[in-house]
Amino acid sequence: MLSLPEFFLPKLKHFGLSVGRASLRAVEMSSHGKVRTAIEIPFPDTIFKDGELVKKDIFRDLLKKLITQGKFTTPYVAVCFSEIYAYTRGYSLPLIPIEEIQEAVSWHVKDLFPFPEIDIYYDWKLLETHEKEYEIGVVAVPKKVLDPLVEEIINIGLKPLSFEPGASVIARLLLLKPHQQVIVTEINRHGAYVTLVDGEKALFTTVVNYAADETSAEYVNSITATVKEIAAYYLKKGITKSANPPIILSGEAVNEEVAKLLCSSTGSSVKIFQTQLQNPGFNKAFAVAVSKIKPPYDPNTINLLPLSLQEQYDSERANLFYTNLLIRMIIGIIFTITFSVTSYIFTSMVRQQIELNVKLTSARTNAKRSDMQQLLLLNAQARNIVNLAPLRKTPQDKLQVINTVLPAGITISQWEYDDTKLQYTLTGTADRREELLALKAKLEKTDEFTNVILPLGSLETPENIQFSITFVTKK
Repeated sequence: MLSLPEFFLPKLKHFGLSVGRASLRAVEMSSHGKVRTAIEIPFPDTIFKDGELVKKDIFRDLLKKLITQGKFTTPYVAVCFSEIYAYTRGYSLPLIPIEEIQEAVSWHVKDLFPFPEIDIYYDWKLLETHEKEYEIGVVAVPKKVLDPLVEEIINIGLKPLSFEPGASVIARLLLLKPHQQVIVTEINRHGAYVTLVDGEKALFTTVVNYAADETSAEYVNSITATVKEIAAYYLKKGITKSANPPIILSGEAVNEEVAKLLCSSTGSSVKIFQTQLQNPGFNKAFAVAVSKIKPPYDPNTINLLPLSLQEQYDSERANLFYTNLLIRMIIGIIFTITFSVTSYIFTSMVRQQIELNVKLTSARTNAKRSDMQQLLLLNAQARNIVNLAPLRKTPQDKLQVINTVLPAGITISQWEYDDTKLQYTLTGTADRREELLALKAKLEKTDEFTNVILPLGSLETPENIQFSITFVTKK
């Protein structure tokens, strides 16, 4: 039940329930290790008879009342019950694989307890490992004691995770060394349980009954007689090493007065077992509330939970495991697809931006290359122009020639040049006809001009002649 990965299955939180002879007590711890809830509901001692629940309806109603008043945050519960109805035996086994111990115990359980195997729930715990053998403790409880409790607890909606005798849970909190022996004595209003504990194993439990009107001194005397009897018996058998083993007190009727009386009457050291609650009556409920729950067959704990219920939990946890695994896989797939699509879109956008930048860069590069080519072409043309400059012939050069042959009596008012025909036209005034004819003759004699034409109309007037003369540049 608790072996599946906690990543997929949340750790179960539980509260502790102690079922006593005359009361129900429950304790729930907070996530910070502090007591969150502690509640007690008393009930008449007629609810149980010889450890068997006989008034189920009353028990059920009181348990509902406990749950309602306690306002617990979880339906999971660890239960301890009176150790007087549990049986503990020590047992030695040769060194075999741990996983084979359960089968070995099952073969010998009928010899350990005075009940048929079919009528009990049992579990074992590894106490010590020696050179050649294991030392284990086997605990059993009759089904007629446990089944009614299991039934009513489930009927009100709770989910029990473990069942354990009260002395075992107290012994676990005492942190005793192996074979360290103490007598755990639980004193309540209607009687006391006296248990000889060796390490974490309860060797023997007995009940001390007394009347409700007895004084502290009277019932302490009854407890003292029982303690001395147990110590003497087990000392004689060689199991205990002292006639006055230490006494650990627990229970609702424990106080300093009782501790002093018991110390004086037994000659043993007496200590009141205290927890965060500072109320010995809640010791068992506190002990199961802080216990780490393990399933039956765990080699380091005692859990008398019926195996059929354990198998049901295993099935539920397995289904929950695979459901959570499937949900996480679906979430993972959705995340992967979303991430892939987002990455693709982002990559596409980046690629498009890069391609656009490349095109812009290429365009700029091509433009610069074109500008460079144009500059190179212009440079080449400029060089050609520079090289051809000395060979260039312009109208200005011809005008200088015309100026050298121009007679003094000629005034040029306008000149034109047609570069397609290489033709000049001079317009002006001549003082006398002779000077105009002299200009025509000089132009014809130069090496620069030909086809000199002077209209006849320009010669009709002898003086102050308006004329227009044309000539062509020689190639």
